[in-house]
Amino acid sequence: MMAPLSPVNPFPGIRPFEADEDHLFFGREKEIGDLLRRLGSHRFLSVTGTSGCGKSSLVRSGLIPALHSGSMVKAGSSWRIAVMRPGEDPIGHLAAALDHPEVLGQEGPLATTSRVLLEATLRRGSLGIVDAVRHARLLPYENVLVVVDQFEELFRFRRRSNIEQSRDDAVAFVKLLLEATKQKTCPLYVVLTMRSDFIGDCMRYPGLPEAVNDGQYLVPRMTRDGLRLAITGPVAVAGGEIAPRLVLRLLNDVGDNQDELPLLQHVLMRTWDHWSRHGQPGAPLDLVNYEAVGTLKNALSIHAEEAYEETGSDRGKRGAARIFSALTDTFSDPRGVRRPTSVADLGAICELPAADVMRVVEVFRRPGRSFLMPPASVPLGPDVIVDLSHESLMRCWARLITWAQQERASTAMYVRLSREATWHEEGTAGLWDDPELELGLRWRQENRPTAAWARRYSDMFDRAMQFLDRSEQHRDRLRAEKRSARLRRLVFARSLAALLLVVCLVIGWLYRVARREGDRAERNLGLATEAVGQLLVATDRNQKSVGADVPEMEQFRRELLERAKPFYGEFIAQQPDNEKLVTEMGAAHFRLGEISRMLDSPQEAEKEYRASTAASCSVASPSRTTPRSAPPTLTFAGRLPCSNRWPSRRGSCRRRRSWRASTTTWRSSCRKARKTRRRCSRRGTSTSGRF
Repeated sequence: MMAPLSPVNPFPGIRPFEADEDHLFFGREKEIGDLLRRLGSHRFLSVTGTSGCGKSSLVRSGLIPALHSGSMVKAGSSWRIAVMRPGEDPIGHLAAALDHPEVLGQEGPLATTSRVLLEATLRRGSLGIVDAVRHARLLPYENVLVVVDQFEELFRFRRRSNIEQSRDDAVAFVKLLLEATKQKTCPLYVVLTMRSDFIGDCMRYPGLPEAVNDGQYLVPRMTRDGLRLAITGPVAVAGGEIAPRLVLRLLNDVGDNQDELPLLQHVLMRTWDHWSRHGQPGAPLDLVNYEAVGTLKNALSIHAEEAYEETGSDRGKRGAARIFSALTDTFSDPRGVRRPTSVADLGAICELPAADVMRVVEVFRRPGRSFLMPPASVPLGPDVIVDLSHESLMRCWARLITWAQQERASTAMYVRLSREATWHEEGTAGLWDDPELELGLRWRQENRPTAAWARRYSDMFDRAMQFLDRSEQHRDRLRAEKRSARLRRLVFARSLAALLLVVCLVIGWLYRVARREGDRAERNLGLATEAVGQLLVATDRNQKSVGADVPEMEQFRRELLERAKPFYGEFIAQQPDNEKLVTEMGAAHFRLGEISRMLDSPQEAEKEYRASTAASCSVASPSRTTPRSAPPTLTFAGRLPCSNRWPSRRGSCRRRRSWRASTTTWRSSCRKARKTRRRCSRRGTSTSGRF
């Protein structure tokens, strides 16, 4: 690597110009003259403009050097200037700024108590600044100027509910500034720098809107010629040279960007560094150097990423993330404001030792970067205030944008949790349950909030954490109870299922046994029916073989028939439930008819024959069990006409065949009975009780 062409970089980067850098501040000559005239006619001057328009640089490196040079003739060139920011303690910071030896501070033995006395004087009344100047016994020609940079921080401080009397302190601070400029006995002047989007917040302070209207100066955008001077002037002062085409490219790239000046100064600083390291002797700053650093669009984000990677280990990167999140505030105001914080407070907020905090801060504020303030020339200590160099870092560094969004979401969750904890303690709200509880627990695990961090938004950190713990315990207890109830229901259901299974198995086994026994009984019944039927047939067929012992045989046959009759009577007493049983009952009726016929009971025989015929008809036509006309008649002489008109030819044929079979059997029985009577009459034997 070649030696640098120039050891001095004339561009400050994204930080504002300081009072001792006025020789590098170009392009604002007209605006400086306007400020001098406005301050001479109004001791209260409000310099407003958009973020990134150069308000702080205009006051620090334009107005203040002009005052020291005696440009405001009426006031002279002897000025004691206190520069401060409201931050988290506006009156305390004002006392610290006035306590500087070059303003109102004391040297020697009283140096340790001077700050305390100044703050007590400021808090004594609305003329505190006037009293402090009088007590300092300044020379008659000496003037005092109080510069309140980033005045919009006061509006955020006023909204802080966790700081006691924050609203009263904010109002008292504004009164101190207004009363200091109203009186004419002391040469006191006040200059504010404020973002124009916060002008509406001035309405909350009595007298401030009127003062702002009287002494307001709206910073205009730099003209193209002014931007050209801001580019080429510092290069010429540092002894360098810049190519005209690079100047033209820069002017075109600036365009309407809100952060035009900080980004322009930063990319010029990076281009100069690249040219110093890699440029050829005598060669000007050119497009190759400009494009190598990422151009105006990406130079800031690339440079910040390089610094982030230099933090080293994961611990250092996590520390950088938490430090930058603590230095930004998008929750109090979605527009985004900086939050200056001391090194000691950053360590408490981020749970890091002060040495680790200072190590990260040094990486981001080393020469050539200036992402964090104070400058590298100021030694760091526990009480040193660390701040972002400019709000443009919050809008242009992609990683910081993500961190700021996460910080805002984390803050919103904590504020909500604190509010719910307060309501629960008051008895107007209950404990959290899912999904709120799950979100709260996940937030605590991922963000690991600390009491120092929480105090920025609410003093109820311990109460909020206890509320979260009690909510978790309550949820776990409910889950355990539900799990026990579900387990009991499961055990009961399984027991009931097992019992039902056993019952089903028993019923199935009993059904199988009953079915087996039923089948066996049905087989036995079939065998018995067949045996009785064969016995009846045999009895009927063996009438011709009756010999001399006819009376004894007849008596025996009659006893057999009497014993068979109850068997069939019990059988037909059942209720038929299928076709097979109906058929068997029809056969049983027919057998009873035969028995009645053999026992010489024609009326009972006719009745049983009719029942048998009806059963046969119901089997032949299941859809019609009752004939349309009157039941058929049967005469004892053997005629058995069928007067029915059956709707089905097939059913009619079956019925006619059934009736023919019954009639034939009846006629055959009648013929046998007549033959038996004739044979007995020839032998002189009585036929009573026989066929």
